[in-house]
Amino acid sequence: MTSAGTPWFSRLLPLSQGLMAAGPLVALLVVAVLIALTVLLPSLLIRYVLAPLAPGVTFCGSAAELELALTIDDGPSGEGSDALLDLLGELGVSATFFLIGSNLRRNPQFARRAVAEGHQLGNHLWVDSRSALLPRREFQRQCDGTERRIRRSASPLTPPLHWLRPGGGWFHPPLLAWAAARNYRLVLGSIFPWDTFRPPTWFQRWFILANAHPGGILVLHDTPELNRQTLTTLGQVVPELKQQGYRFVNLDSLSGPAGPGWSC
Repeated sequence: MTSAGTPWFSRLLPLSQGLMAAGPLVALLVVAVLIALTVLLPSLLIRYVLAPLAPGVTFCGSAAELELALTIDDGPSGEGSDALLDLLGELGVSATFFLIGSNLRRNPQFARRAVAEGHQLGNHLWVDSRSALLPRREFQRQCDGTERRIRRSASPLTPPLHWLRPGGGWFHPPLLAWAAARNYRLVLGSIFPWDTFRPPTWFQRWFILANAHPGGILVLHDTPELNRQTLTTLGQVVPELKQQGYRFVNLDSLSGPAGPGWSC
């Protein structure tokens, strides 16, 4: 709602009317710019549009510090996950791994090693699917089963588990409530280099450097198909971002948002 009590989207009506009056060419140009922003610089839309509309979801941290949170989804992938830990150790950065419960069979020791080496773990549910389509009981079953599997794999270490990333990045208000009932907060991110579409490495490097911002949350993936690509991308961008003054932290260490989700 606006300060006058009218819906926020009413502010868009004069803009849309103005575009129609200006003619189809101008409208087409605006649409093209919006598409380009969505594909090439989506962090701007995430930080200044999506984050204000969904304060119950973490998209990024405070812009006050030159910090980046590296998050890696869908693991473990097998031996490639150990290679990721090796690389992160060489680069001297920590990460938050969002693990899929059923994938822990590929590398049962991964969770323990990751925690021992200073990384954080998060819940990515039991299978790689769109979590927003799950009925409540199935969501609860996957969430609980994944947490049990992570704790068993990390034992005797006892990592805190309170971050959850929904499969596919989609969510709805009931899902937020289901997660909160299990002491989880949803986190998405602000830097998505489209890596699941397997763009060339040069594009991923450019995209990450162009979209990096203080308090940013970078999302990459650790699957058997994408692991090598992730290794190459990290090996290139981490040293460059460090040269720019960025410090890599896990989600718990990332400075909180400056306001209730309105900017980051």
